[in-house]
Amino acid sequence: MKKLLILILSVGLILLLTDPAYALIRETKTSANTILYQSRQTLRDTSDHSWQIVFFKQIKDDKPPQINLRLVGFPDVFEFAHPQPLIIKIKDNVIVKVPDIFANDKEAFAPNVGQYDFTPILNQLESNNFWVLELPLKNNDTTLKIPYFILEEWTNIIMKPDLISETLTSNTAF
Repeated sequence: MKKLLILILSVGLILLLTDPAYALIRETKTSANTILYQSRQTLRDTSDHSWQIVFFKQIKDDKPPQINLRLVGFPDVFEFAHPQPLIIKIKDNVIVKVPDIFANDKEAFAPNVGQYDFTPILNQLESNNFWVLELPLKNNDTTLKIPYFILEEWTNIIMKPDLISETLTSNTAF
């Protein structure tokens, strides 16, 4: 009995002290003058449907970076209501609207894909808890909860260098 109690306490302590699994931040040099940082996760909405969530920062030719969130649902099941913004509930009293990138270019997207420009709202974001994303869909509303550890990963992507020259310098080994 004493050994069983020690085993249970040991496993509990290990689980308590182990950090949660984080997804990998991918860094891709897509051309000589373009770097892409991205985080990919698969999350389930309130109706238990899977969604691919891609948060990325694209740096191109020393221009200001683009920071976007792409949401991908199953084809023929979900259709985004373009040009509606994505609604983020950060806290009970903090709601942020994120502009739809595909609003003006209907040919650039699949109906089951939404992409939103985070650049204008970066100063409004907090990552100390979780967010609730209200997806602007045509036929059925749904929400996704984004946990704090994914938000921390997104913050790490936002903090990556904004210029190609800075990126190359910071990645040089001596």
